[in-house]
Amino acid sequence: MKKIEILVTMIIFTLFIAVSCGDDKKEVNDSDTSGDADEISDEDVIEPICNTPGAGPYELKFTDITEEIGLKGMDVLGSQITVADIDGDRWPDVYTTLSSKLREDPAAPTGLYRLLKNKKGVSFEDVTFTSGLFKNKEGTNGLASSYVVFADMDNDGDMDAFNVVYVDKSTFSLDGYMEDYSKVYLNNGDGTFKPGPAYNFSLMVYEAFAGVSFLDYNRDGILDMFIGRHYNEYGVLESCEQDTLLQGLGGGKFKDITEGSGLETVKVTDESLASGKNHKATWGVAACDVDGDGNSDIMTTTYGRSFNMFYRNKGDGLFEDLSISSNFASDALVDYNDDQFFACYCAEEANKDTEYCKDAEDPVIVCSSYSWSPGFSDQPHRLGGNSSGTLCGDFDGDGDMDLFAIELAHWHIGKASDKSQLLMNDGFPKTPFRRVDEKESGITRTRTGGWNDGDLGGVTADFDNDGKMDIYILSSDYDGTKSLLFQQQSDGKFKDTAKDSGSQIPRAHGGALLDIDRDGDYDLIVGVSMMRWGTDSADYGKRPEKQWVTVLRNDTGSQANKVMIDLKGKTANRSAIGAKITVKAGGKQFVREVQSSYGLTGFQNDTLQIIGIGDLCEVEEVEVRWPDKDLTVTKYTNVHPNYVLEIDQKTGLTHHRIEEYFGKE
Repeated sequence: MKKIEILVTMIIFTLFIAVSCGDDKKEVNDSDTSGDADEISDEDVIEPICNTPGAGPYELKFTDITEEIGLKGMDVLGSQITVADIDGDRWPDVYTTLSSKLREDPAAPTGLYRLLKNKKGVSFEDVTFTSGLFKNKEGTNGLASSYVVFADMDNDGDMDAFNVVYVDKSTFSLDGYMEDYSKVYLNNGDGTFKPGPAYNFSLMVYEAFAGVSFLDYNRDGILDMFIGRHYNEYGVLESCEQDTLLQGLGGGKFKDITEGSGLETVKVTDESLASGKNHKATWGVAACDVDGDGNSDIMTTTYGRSFNMFYRNKGDGLFEDLSISSNFASDALVDYNDDQFFACYCAEEANKDTEYCKDAEDPVIVCSSYSWSPGFSDQPHRLGGNSSGTLCGDFDGDGDMDLFAIELAHWHIGKASDKSQLLMNDGFPKTPFRRVDEKESGITRTRTGGWNDGDLGGVTADFDNDGKMDIYILSSDYDGTKSLLFQQQSDGKFKDTAKDSGSQIPRAHGGALLDIDRDGDYDLIVGVSMMRWGTDSADYGKRPEKQWVTVLRNDTGSQANKVMIDLKGKTANRSAIGAKITVKAGGKQFVREVQSSYGLTGFQNDTLQIIGIGDLCEVEEVEVRWPDKDLTVTKYTNVHPNYVLEIDQKTGLTHHRIEEYFGKE
């Protein structure tokens, strides 16, 4: 009898301790590996898998498998690409677009857009007009689609879609324009879609949505949406409108909460231009936690050489504008003496002998058409960059998010025109971002003659899984432009390996990361632009017959050790957007943040987190900080690399063999 009493007492005490820990601590240590039939239970002996690649970096090699998986035969075209698992089978599906404002004709499609289901990395199935995603207001297939971004907007565990139809003043003059507008579509759970709640996204009649990011800005477990707006009338700064923050209400419903949020901008005046508070031609957007407080900050990048904007999320529902003080707005170069437009202005007979033009050089361009206005063109707010996007990543391995600014630059604008550049986080917000010179970072290129940097987007990942982040830049629209793959070296500098690795694509415009064959490394899918690629182009011989999409298989990264993580939120949003993952191995830390769509016209990558650890075989700990109200932290110590770690915020961690988790044949 006494034994039973003692046993009951021990059970009650154990339960009491467990409940108390759950109530009082946000931090949980969970090394559970139990699961169902295809999982490795805690009763099984998890067989260590250890690759021995030696010290990195490793020589990157990519293979073009576009024909092998049937995309060339399907005539898949695209300048921009987004990736998402739309049917929940754990394989990344693909949407491609030529960014048209016109409707596609299902009876005679021209490839304006395609939605493709991944058939286990072997082939793709075209579900464009069976998905329900492109049904127009008449109820038939053929909706216009400039680009699509995906997010679990109703928080039910599947990826919904936001179909963007880019509408500006010029759109209404297009022959065949059918007045389609941007709309939310909810996933039925099987990769088919139905229209979501109706919402008017427009402040006016225009929806010039250049970029969209999803985030949970208030950590209530429901995703919110931030929209960046470009010119309503191209080139007319006064036509720009306020960028918009929409709070997710659940069920795919949204509410505009921009007013009073700290994100407000105002109409163009001399004062608002100088402060950066004016409405801008936003070109790209991004959301990530830069200051490490668990709240997603918002960044916008601007066309027209205006200031870029950095909004720090204070965690109380409000944002503060740190654009200029953070050193994010633009680089510090404001010398315009080598700007050819300035030279042209000063070459005019009425201006050349003025005090304003005393140091001007003779122009080397034909001054038939140029734009320069003293008092406007020579101001800091007009001497930044044509900024297409921002990448968030821990580039120096110190545990916080650094940034990479993606810029389009031209020789004739001179040194004041911002170029793509690393912005290092050395203790933001107390310390401004440190802009790293090209020679110091190695992220540069050969520029001769009338050069143009056509950088329109990019992705960042550890392609060789050596533990260091690399950067792939999509550069297009000008002679000689091509993709660049900057692989991080052992000394922290970067080296362009695109040509040698087989990943160099002429006029690469858009692209995405995806582990297309589920072997534990990131592959690439790349779209191209035909803009300014005429018969008079120096690189005309490289011009493809059509804007075919290219798929590049990574043949290097799978040989190194890696931690593959699939997160599922409970009190956090189901997709765990905003979660911070820290892998500790060999005395080092490897940090990633789960992010959504970003950049110019919808860059979006595979949500499977692949974290390379090089030649390390033992993981001391995996830590997840969830983006919920309490910023719950869970830690796992019984962890093995080279498995898929399914981490459910409610049930804990489960190891899966790669082949079984993805049902590989």
